[in-house]
Order: sequence, then structure tokens, then C-alpha cells
Amino acid sequence: MSVVARQFQMVYLLLEKGRMTAGELAEKLEVSPRTILRDVDALSAAGVPVYTTQGGGGGVALLDGYVLDRAAFTEEEQRQLLTALQSLPGQEGEQALIKLSALFRRSREDWLQVNLSRWGAGEADNEKFRLLKQAAVERQTLSFTYASSYGSTRERKVLPARLVFKGQGWYLQAFDLDREAYRTFRLSRILSPAFTGEVFHRRLDPPDIDFSGDIPPLFRVETRLRFAPCMAYRVYDEFDQSCVAHQPDGSLLVETVFPEDQWLYGYLLSFGAGVEVLSPDTLRKRLALLGQEIFRAHSEPDTPCQVPGDMMGPSQTKEVPTMEQYKDMKFCQSCGMPLGPDTAHGTEADGSPSADYCSYCYKDGKFAGEMTMEQMIDFCAPMMAQANPGMTEEQAKARMHQFFPMLKRWKR
Repeated sequence: MSVVARQFQMVYLLLEKGRMTAGELAEKLEVSPRTILRDVDALSAAGVPVYTTQGGGGGVALLDGYVLDRAAFTEEEQRQLLTALQSLPGQEGEQALIKLSALFRRSREDWLQVNLSRWGAGEADNEKFRLLKQAAVERQTLSFTYASSYGSTRERKVLPARLVFKGQGWYLQAFDLDREAYRTFRLSRILSPAFTGEVFHRRLDPPDIDFSGDIPPLFRVETRLRFAPCMAYRVYDEFDQSCVAHQPDGSLLVETVFPEDQWLYGYLLSFGAGVEVLSPDTLRKRLALLGQEIFRAHSEPDTPCQVPGDMMGPSQTKEVPTMEQYKDMKFCQSCGMPLGPDTAHGTEADGSPSADYCSYCYKDGKFAGEMTMEQMIDFCAPMMAQANPGMTEEQAKARMHQFFPMLKRWKR
């Protein structure tokens, strides 16, 4: 808490309680009694009529009839404070707004109203926000189910640090106890949050939210997109104006960086025929293939349903960005490890080096143990994440699910 914030809280406590001892104020504000006395001197010098008395029944008090607005805040500061309170959902912000409006002798201004709920969601989103805010303020451990953009839904247990509004949504930054690292969770994907009953005292200092910094280099894709004029409303909703260039034909050219995962393909498909991917070519081709799959699924009634993750993962005929990116490099056709000059190759039955497999997967013409593709991915994901700083095991598995079906061992 800053000095100014502490001194303001002291004045509010004295307005509420009437009189408090230096010890009571020190305990409430988590400082020493000596600091309280210094704050009293500072407030008095600033024109706040605060005084101390000695003996029984003594303590720190304000002169009767003192109102906060005459000494602590300018008119603009009062307006900003009331606006900030008005932007908070829930009864707590409403009660504080009523109190300070009375203290400042100002009527409420109704030009701003913040409703965190999505259309048709009722109060559910507001309730979720209030619960997460309470957890962060009271330092309570949270548990919830999280639906990630990599297609998985998992239970998480976290130490909540702060709520951040960025782009078009609210996010929770928290320390993930399972992964022992800071993670950012979009509020709309947090399902059934609940207190665990555990209070934590660990000091939390999450990094600033940075879209590009959250994406490991292997997952970044620089894109050039051309949007039809009718998509202008969404372009300006979802991209910074500095990324957008008007074209002579009325279309809009957008150059930006995306995370290359399942979310990206679903996002681009949401524009329908209103977007054209100009580059990279691999993204353009994969989007076309996904469009063909969608057409086939809807034009052939007997086509089995596929989950979105399957549709946006590679089929045997699709080009995979990761493999295309390294088309001149050979990979083990079992575990995906690069087969460079320093990598030990497996051996065929006659002892000759295998052209397709590494020594960990293949020896004497046989695979080292029977396993499924899923088991291989589970085995390799921790090593891939460790080799790529910033990549989680969840992201590594998502990447492997994209290119493993293209490997020789798993094609069948």
C-alpha cells in the first residue's frame, strides 16, 4: 500500500470510528505506531484537522464536522475516484460509492456502467468476477476447471494474483501450483471456480501480460490477411488500427502475429468468406483443407461427426506447418526428433543405419517396445517443453498431435 493510500485509509477509519489509538491504527494498516504518528504529522501539515490526545480515552481523532473533500482531493480527483468505484460490479463497490458520494457531497454520475456478463448470461459472469476478485484480495487458493485453447479441459489449482482487462476480455493471472509457474487464464473459460479453504501468504509478482511474449517462437506465425470491406466492423473490433491498411479496392490488409494452434484456425474460419490468408502459404493451404472438410461434413449426411480439435488437427493428406517449416530437415518417424549429423540413427536387421528412425526408437529392425501414438506423445512432451523455454507440456502435446500423424510409424 502506498503512503498516500495508507493516509487516506487512516482518514476514512477516523471518520468511521471517531477515535482510534495509534496501536489500533497500526494494527489495522499493518505498520508501526511510529509510522502512524508520522502520518498524523503529514496529514496535519497538509491541512487535515487530525490531532492526538494523551491518557485514558486518548488517541487519534479528527475535528468534529470535518469532511474529506475539502482537504484530501481536488474536484477532478473526487470525480475520478467515484468513476473508478462506479466501474466495479457488485455490492461492495456500490456501498463504497454511496459513502464517498456523501462524504464528497456530490451526486452520483450515471454516464458509466460496467456489466461484465456476456449477452444472455444473466449475472453468472458478474458473480464469477466477484468470486475471483475476492480470492485475489483475500489471498485464497482457488480450484476450477479450465478449457484451454489447445483443446484440453483440466482441473487447475492456483494462487490468484490479479485480474487484468486486455483486448476484449478479462484474464486472471495466477500461480499454477501443478506447473509451478505463472499462468494467464481467460475468465470466460474458467468453469466452476471455488475456494479450497486454504489461505496463502506467498508474495505474487506475475509478469505483465504480453501477447507476443506468451507465444513460444515455434508457435508464432506472422500473417498477412485481406478482409472484405463488409468485415470492417470486426477488423476494428479485434485489431489495433496500426495493423490495418486500407486498400484501393476497399478491402483491409492486416499484418499481425498469431499463436499457431487450434484456436487460430477456428478464429479465421469465423470470418467465413470475408477473409483471405495471403501468407504464410502453409496457413493458407491448411485453411483451405479445413474448408473442404467442413463442406464434406455438411454435404454428406453420413459423414461421422468430428470434434473441432480433430478437424483442426492434421489428417494424413494435410500439410503440417511444423514439418513444412523444416522441410529440409529429417525427423525420426517415430518420436519426431530431428535426425542431424550428430544424432545416432537406429539400425536395421542387418546392422545398417536406419534412414527413418533414431536409436532410441529403433534397433535391429524393431521398435523399442510397443506403444500407441498417444503414449509416445505423453513420453516426449516433457522433453520438448524442456527444450523450448516458455513452452508448456500442454502446448508440446498440442504441437505433437498436429504433426505425429504425418510420421511414418503412425500413418497407419
